Amino acid sequence: MHRRTSRGHSALLFWIVASAGLAACAAAPPQRTETAAIHDLRADYFRTYPEGPNNDHIRRGEVVRGMSLYEVLASWGIPDARVVAPEQNKESWIYVVQDDLSLDWIAYEYEFRSNALVEWTTTRNVANGLPLDSPDLRRDPLTLPAWASSSQRTGPPVR
Repeated sequence: MHRRTSRGHSALLFWIVASAGLAACAAAPPQRTETAAIHDLRADYFRTYPEGPNNDHIRRGEVVRGMSLYEVLASWGIPDARVVAPEQNKESWIYVVQDDLSLDWIAYEYEFRSNALVEWTTTRNVANGLPLDSPDLRRDPLTLPAWASSSQRTGPPVR
């Protein structure tokens, strides 16, 4: 009887730890793979701000609320698109990356106010032919980077 109780507690403990791990993954800051250009931007940032408040996040390629424009630049590099609204003291940066496993395009739009990241939105364009949440299944060519091929720009035919 005692063995079953121990196993039951072990199983419960396993599920608690697994659930906590999955929750931590879901709340993790967005990350981008480091390229040579991003490496150079980070090196320049660390030379200028060796004790910056977000240096650990930048080192890991993460973006978190409160980062300055320069910190996001050091973490993720030059954005694929940029929208500036000086009358509102607002700026948006858009990064488009491809998920290596699903081949989906993911667009991250970061909104800055007064040189600080206040929020972001994430949009996924499904590449494998599964239906999107929106009724329009065509990809918006403006969200894809300039180096995307013509087939990636137009996507699969709409049925």
